[in-house]
Amino acid sequence: MHINQKIPVNILSVAARCIVILATVLHLTVSVYAQSGLEIAEKTLLILHTNDIHDHVRPDYDGVGGLPFIAGFVNEVRSQRNDVIVLDAGDVAEKGDLVARITGSDLTFEALSRIGYDAWAPGNHDHDFGIDALYRFAQLAGTDILCINLIKEDGTPEFDPSNIYDINGLRVGVIGAIAPRNEPHLNLEETALAMAREAERLKPDTDVILAVVHISARNSAYISNIAPDIDVFISGHSHEELHDAIIVPQTGALIVQAGSYANFVGWLELILDTGTGRILSYDYKLVEMDHLKIRPDLEMIEWVRQMELELVPEAQKVISWSPREFNYVEVGYMAAEALRLATGADVAFNHTAHIIRSTLPAGILDVNAFYRTGGERGHQLILVEMSGAEIHSYIQGLYISQWFPTQWSGFQGIVENGAIQTDLIPDKEYRVVMPQREWDNRLSRLFRRVADKSDDWPGVNPLERTLEPIPLDMSWTEAMVYLLDIWNRHNIGLEEGVQNIIDETGQQIHLLPLDY
Repeated sequence: MHINQKIPVNILSVAARCIVILATVLHLTVSVYAQSGLEIAEKTLLILHTNDIHDHVRPDYDGVGGLPFIAGFVNEVRSQRNDVIVLDAGDVAEKGDLVARITGSDLTFEALSRIGYDAWAPGNHDHDFGIDALYRFAQLAGTDILCINLIKEDGTPEFDPSNIYDINGLRVGVIGAIAPRNEPHLNLEETALAMAREAERLKPDTDVILAVVHISARNSAYISNIAPDIDVFISGHSHEELHDAIIVPQTGALIVQAGSYANFVGWLELILDTGTGRILSYDYKLVEMDHLKIRPDLEMIEWVRQMELELVPEAQKVISWSPREFNYVEVGYMAAEALRLATGADVAFNHTAHIIRSTLPAGILDVNAFYRTGGERGHQLILVEMSGAEIHSYIQGLYISQWFPTQWSGFQGIVENGAIQTDLIPDKEYRVVMPQREWDNRLSRLFRRVADKSDDWPGVNPLERTLEPIPLDMSWTEAMVYLLDIWNRHNIGLEEGVQNIIDETGQQIHLLPLDY
């Protein structure tokens, strides 16, 4: 595929000297087409796309983002143009607003229906709900679910791998795919080969072929080299804000992605020669869903508000004010302190890189703002009896492993040269609270690894007994509300509260990569 990009303004003066020659060539080209009875059929296609919305159905706190603003933007564009296709590259569900969680993300997919998406590829977080839920989500969204690499036991795709859309007379083929994981997925190479075969099948009946994939830009480029008939990849999963389209050198395919959390809508405008299937030129940008620049869908805002009042009214309760944004690790400190105080435990852990999903914004904060940070992944809490030596081994093991440290409350600990020194009493029993997810995917897994190869873990002792966690009725979000109530009653602001935790525990601020 050959793409002629728009000529930058700063080279127009050079290009001006070629106008006479270029005009002559164009005249001769048009004459040839005219003499042969052929016509140059140019048409435009505007692709509006999103990815990794993650249940952000409310307008965001920082004045950017939220599905009501995407809805308002798409409605405005569609009122002016008839060459628009709207696509989403997956992970519509999870990590977002409390009202969306209460509905099992159904509310978010109903919001997609109000926007009017044409097609959607499922993401790994959408797939977490199961195959039956994916069918329900597609029905609620009123849109096609396209996925070539979720397969049945007989090896056939679970969903339609592709569809062809008539957009203002253009035949637009769209192939969908999810990020390859474990069975029953095709792996990345198998996915690429399947997409190559599907694109080859669609090619005679389409003017352009798009792939809407919950797959990173890097892996989309890999697929492009195997499936060169695909013209454009609408990607997702890696939360990349691509303000410029990536061009795959070997194939000329375009790769685009629009960040995450409903903060942007990608705008890719193509001019196509329908006679040859060539993209003559393109224009790409990310449109920020700025609350002062984009007119929202007011009816959607009111609908979300009413659903919240009906299903989870506590989400709107104002519990704090923040003078600035607090980063992931600072939220982790707050959470560990909250879990310890709210449950009456001696020690608490909150593994920021594994539990916290968002920063805490500046301004007036309600319960929902705190839920967004870690309320979904941290929701279920457990209590377990551990000795000081066992706690020490867990922290030390995390520093040795590739999993990054946890945040804690209830003891002093200083890390020097990768070794942890604490004031824990080795043979004393402590009541320890943490999110169930941290217990399952960090503490338990770490000690299993230590048991398998204890020589690889200097300073970490294998467990010599079975630890028995007890589920707690209190949720992560309820614990955060408990902490903020204490701080409010004692006139302790967020900055002072976080600094007190740092001083009392000896921890240091260090930003960590997150687990998507």
